[in-house]
Order: sequence, then C-alpha cells, then structure tokens
Amino acid sequence: MPANNSTPGATPIVEFGSPELEVELEAPAAAAAATAVTTADAPTRGELVPVYLLAMHLPSADLIAEDYTDADRGIVRRIKEWRGANTQIAREIETMRRGVYRKIERVWCMVKEFGVWVTVSEEGVKEAERLMKEVRDTLQKIGLGDVAHRYFVKAVKIYLEPQDAKMLLDAATAQISKEVEELDRRIKDAEASHNKRLVKELMRKKEYAITLLKIFKRYMEEVSR
Repeated sequence: MPANNSTPGATPIVEFGSPELEVELEAPAAAAAATAVTTADAPTRGELVPVYLLAMHLPSADLIAEDYTDADRGIVRRIKEWRGANTQIAREIETMRRGVYRKIERVWCMVKEFGVWVTVSEEGVKEAERLMKEVRDTLQKIGLGDVAHRYFVKAVKIYLEPQDAKMLLDAATAQISKEVEELDRRIKDAEASHNKRLVKELMRKKEYAITLLKIFKRYMEEVSR
C-alpha cells in the first residue's frame, strides 16, 4: 500500500515511523519567554522594611477551673468554678495576665486596624523575652510548671513591602497620637476631681505613649530615606 493517499484533494495520511515525518517543536526561547517567572520586580531583603509582630499565648484562670454540668429547666450548662486553693491560684494567673498586658503596651502598639501588636524597637523585643520568662516562672511557682511550655510571649521579625510598612506604621502612629490626646483629657478630668493618684497613673501612661510615639516616628523617618 502506498504511504500516501494519491486521491486528488484528499488529506495526506502519514504513517508513524515514516522517514518523511517531521515534528516541528516550539522554539525553547519563545516558550520560556511566555511562561518564565522572574524576580526582576521583586524587592530584595534590603528594600523590605523589618518590623516585629507579637506572638502571645497566655494562660487564664480557666486553666485550673473545675468543670461541672448544671441542668436548669432542661438546659444543660457548662460552668467553670474555682474551689479551695485554686481560688488563690486563679487570682495569681489573672494578676500575671494583667501585668503582661500592662508592660507590653508600654513598648508595643496594638494596631486595631490591623489586629496585631507591633514594635520597631529592640526594647520591645527584649521586653517580650523578659515577659515569657516571667510567665513560665510564675506558672512554675504556682505548681503548673508541667504546662508552662504551652505559653509564650515572642517577638517575630517580618519584612514588609515599603508601602505595606507605611500603612502599618501610619496606623500605629495615628492610634498612639489619639491615645495621647485621650490621656490628656482624662488627666484634666482627674485634676478637676483632685484625684492625685489617678493623675499620677495617667501621667505615667502618657509618658510611655509619647516615648513609643517618638520611636515609631523616628523609625518611619529612617526607612523613608
């Protein structure tokens, strides 16, 4: 049988293995150009802006609460209760939690718009390290050392695109500025009511807030150069 149909106008038939068969491949350069992923526009580490986010998991008094079930008119409820010595332990855990947040907010800013704690200072990183030790030491002291490893306070360094970093830092400085204004208002109210203790406490908070605001503003100037 002939290799090709000789009928005029008919479609040629090519047998596999025929020496006349030629397969034309797409030029490698053209294919690569069409599908290549390049990093030409990706910023280098030096162009990205480093900031620290806070990873934090703290124990609560529920850690040592006793569970029991209470049925009220057919409705079953789970209730937490602290009994005996556990009552004092629960107080110590809650006191420790409040202390951690009080210290964190001096050198970190909870940016509500982003839902994250952020800092740009080494002092913030060191404070996180100190607080993790404090949390675990406290749990050890009150007899919960076996679960201490579950809880942590840690600064996590990340690198942001310049425009993303600007959004985050702008939001942080705007928020701290509003907090300073609110503290000024509360200080005036406390002074008007002659509450010296409250005035002193609010003034201390204002000092921390102003210091933190300066740190963020200075950092923004540095990364904008």
